[in-house]
Amino acid sequence: MSVQPVVRYASRTDVGMRRSANQDSLIVRLCSTYQEWATAGHLFVVADGMGGHSVGDLASRITIETLPLAFAKSNAERSADRLAGAIDAANRAISDKARENPEFADMGTTCSTLALSASGAWIGHVGDSRVYRIRDDVIEQLTFDHSLQWEMVRQGRTSAENSELLHPKNVITRCLGPDSNVEIDVEGPFDIRPGDQFLLCSDGLTGHVTDQEIGAVAAGLKPAEACRFLVDLANCRGGTDNSTVVIAVVDEYPPVEGATVESRLQARQQPTRQLGIRSPGATGSMRSRITMGLFGVLAFAGLLLMMIRQSQFAGLVLVCAAVLLGLTQLMVSSRRQPRFEVEEDSEPVRDGLVPLGQREPGTTSPYRRESAELQAEFLDQLAQAQSELTAAAQDNGWELDTGELTRLAKAAAAARQQAAGGLTEYAQAIRLLMAEFVARLRPRT
Repeated sequence: MSVQPVVRYASRTDVGMRRSANQDSLIVRLCSTYQEWATAGHLFVVADGMGGHSVGDLASRITIETLPLAFAKSNAERSADRLAGAIDAANRAISDKARENPEFADMGTTCSTLALSASGAWIGHVGDSRVYRIRDDVIEQLTFDHSLQWEMVRQGRTSAENSELLHPKNVITRCLGPDSNVEIDVEGPFDIRPGDQFLLCSDGLTGHVTDQEIGAVAAGLKPAEACRFLVDLANCRGGTDNSTVVIAVVDEYPPVEGATVESRLQARQQPTRQLGIRSPGATGSMRSRITMGLFGVLAFAGLLLMMIRQSQFAGLVLVCAAVLLGLTQLMVSSRRQPRFEVEEDSEPVRDGLVPLGQREPGTTSPYRRESAELQAEFLDQLAQAQSELTAAAQDNGWELDTGELTRLAKAAAAARQQAAGGLTEYAQAIRLLMAEFVARLRPRT
């Protein structure tokens, strides 16, 4: 009997601390039968609307209403075509709605989708919302940000380090809605293994929480707890925008057959390994030195014998042997020279697993890769955030469960001493505090 895919997920969307309306939308469509999954796949969608309160909300809602239906009804044989067609249907629906009413002329939305299918994980993407994969304490960004910053880096007009200083972060170069035709990025298929986590989010989260922190939280907490804490953390750090996050955890999955992004990346490295290209000076150079040493010994012995009258013939034979050996070595060396050199200690750069600013033109997903291990610096920040939130609440005279907060602080400190982390305790404490802050300080609609 074939292995059945077992996928758990959790999601959360939040208005943030500065906005009065939530223009983000999300939807998860899980297949109800094995055949349906084998044909299409589980679908996850995050959309971040723009163009005014009601208009942005309308654009993202049209996306999550139109896209899953078009995806399910598609007759396309390839998952990539099915996903691209569904996103295009959502774009046309938004564009048609905008033409009906002049007030909707500026509406648009980002759209990031993930399909977990029999052929692997497929990503369909427009805008600057993101899709990540967390595996083996590493988080990989599988989508390219269609933003002014990333486009300037891709065109070589600025460096990754200077992009945030020179270009505004919130300017996107592509979205659904304004035009009837839109360029859609479809990436994949990516390999899927038990234990993998896929995370979709809007830029309201990534604007306040780093990739490394996102990966550590997703890897260290249960999906529902991780979603809640990531939103709390974004709000704790300002909450300047709506935040949406969806986490899908793969418990069991059939082996993905056929070529995947990972297998293609590995294949690009194989020619270098198969050719055995190395710089001169290793095994080949050692053989050369031995041969030339033997050449010198034979030549010297031959000349010495030729100086002795009784051994001129033997000396001539040795000299001829030395000359023949030398010529043979020269011919072998010329054939052994590589067409290009690779330093012995260098490793080939794995396309797609280097920082954005160091990538070669034409490379594909994954676009960035960071450690997802829990760092002491991050835990220090969480401890400080808990302390500052507690102090601010007390200064305002708010009633807090100080006993529970104290217990969580002590438990977190003890966990850190035992190298167990403390992430769970900090997350619970900040959740209690942020619930109070949200209730008292969030703008009313």
